[in-house]
Amino acid sequence: MGVVNMKKVLIADDEFLVRLGLKTTIDWEENGFLIVGEAKNGKEAVELFEKFYPDILLTDIRMPVIDGLELIQILKEKKSTLKAVILSHYDDFNYAREAIKLGASEYILKSDLSSENLLAVLRKLSSELDSSAESLRLNKTDDLPHNNEEFLERLLEKITDGSVNSKQDLNSCIGKYEHLFRYDSFAFIYGVMEDIQSTSPDRGEELFDRNIRNIAEQVFEGKELICKLSIHKNIVTGMVNLPGSACKEDTIESLHNTCLVLKKYIKQFLDIEISIGMSDISPSKDRLLDLFQQAKAAHRYCFFEESGIVDFREEMLIKKGSCPGINLEILTRYVKTREANKINLYIDEVFDELFRLKQVEYVKDVFIDFLSYAKIIAKELNLKNGPALSEIKFSYSNFDNLYSFHAVKKYLMDIFCTMVDYTGESKSNSYSFIINKSVEFVKQNYHKNIALADAAEYVEISKSYLSLLFKQETGINFTAFLTNYRVEMAKKLLISSNHKIYEIAEKVGFENPYYFSKVFRDIAGMTCKDYKKNYYLKQSYDSDFT
Repeated sequence: MGVVNMKKVLIADDEFLVRLGLKTTIDWEENGFLIVGEAKNGKEAVELFEKFYPDILLTDIRMPVIDGLELIQILKEKKSTLKAVILSHYDDFNYAREAIKLGASEYILKSDLSSENLLAVLRKLSSELDSSAESLRLNKTDDLPHNNEEFLERLLEKITDGSVNSKQDLNSCIGKYEHLFRYDSFAFIYGVMEDIQSTSPDRGEELFDRNIRNIAEQVFEGKELICKLSIHKNIVTGMVNLPGSACKEDTIESLHNTCLVLKKYIKQFLDIEISIGMSDISPSKDRLLDLFQQAKAAHRYCFFEESGIVDFREEMLIKKGSCPGINLEILTRYVKTREANKINLYIDEVFDELFRLKQVEYVKDVFIDFLSYAKIIAKELNLKNGPALSEIKFSYSNFDNLYSFHAVKKYLMDIFCTMVDYTGESKSNSYSFIINKSVEFVKQNYHKNIALADAAEYVEISKSYLSLLFKQETGINFTAFLTNYRVEMAKKLLISSNHKIYEIAEKVGFENPYYFSKVFRDIAGMTCKDYKKNYYLKQSYDSDFT
């Protein structure tokens, strides 16, 4: 391959052994890549970039002078098509996520670095660069699929958006492109991601979705499967084309295990919990619509299963029993007599029956009934509407933010126990016990590398449940609360000490001083230096008039 066709690669890492390892891991030129430079810090990387204008950047996050986050931001402004690959340790996960927001394309854990996965990432990025260049020359009116992956993607979109909803539509859509299926068997997966707004409040939709796709692509291709995804808000739908097997049970088990790996990696790299329903596996293309419905039906059962991965079974389509009723008189009596234990026992009895029936629709009906009665009782007893018992707590839409059977039951128990606490007492300005404990956790640990998951573990509830309660009672999500508190502590240090900016950043929980400075400016409306200067000017002004 001629040098002119090679993709130019720039390496930036302050560890000599890492740079050496990268250079010797693969035969670069043989695989179509040319290392044009290596830098031991971000400043050198910017200088080499200006000289060689590379296509791909391999960079560490932690580097002196200019770190990896700032480097990506600088270079992406100079060349928007630059592909950036983060090389990180597991402990750098939060930085890796920040780098993705700034435009990084891929990330590789240094502990997992090998010739195989490095070359796979490089080839993928090279293909994307070629595709971008080629797309400029393609006729935009050409609507024909060019390969099996594009065909699968278009077919999936039509099934998920409902434009294909009959076998006749399906056969018409597949038509003459049937030969583009690589394998002879099919399945669907249907996943729901928990609380993505709270986990990544300022995430870019395109970057987030792309990284979900990147993770899925690596997981499924590693098992020689083709899976195309459709992502809409927090719903992930996947159509899988896979080789058939003499033993169908083995194929189902293999796909199930692949979904477990997908769930694990999404949690590990994006800090997002996802539950996945998996359809049956069929050798018939005519059953694609049925498989899609099976995956959705299987996912409804994830609500009752802690594993988060559920395979379809025929009985899932059969509605069982009738929805249990709720007794308003019993609830009112227990709240008036302040018997929280009896309320919990009563809720337990109702939910034992709901668990036996395993019908999500019944659980939602019961949730609405309990909240309706709670509102009636609260009004009758004239309970104060403080943060722990505000109007939003009684909203039926809260059900959509409770991702498991146990979370729904706990939410109702917490509501009624809070009402018991409020009976005969004035707590109009107090948070609930859980949120008070979470706020105290922040105040005691803000200087450490903590996140929502740590607070949730401390108060012994799920991360998504704490996220919901925190937003309800404080009005902002946990991450924003933590960041605001850190900035307030930083302000105190700025005016009460002579610490340097990077020292203050570390003392309030920011390991990256550049990111700290950016966050401080966004919240305070000025730089750290200007804040300190303005404070002393005001002090001086006030003293002149006293």
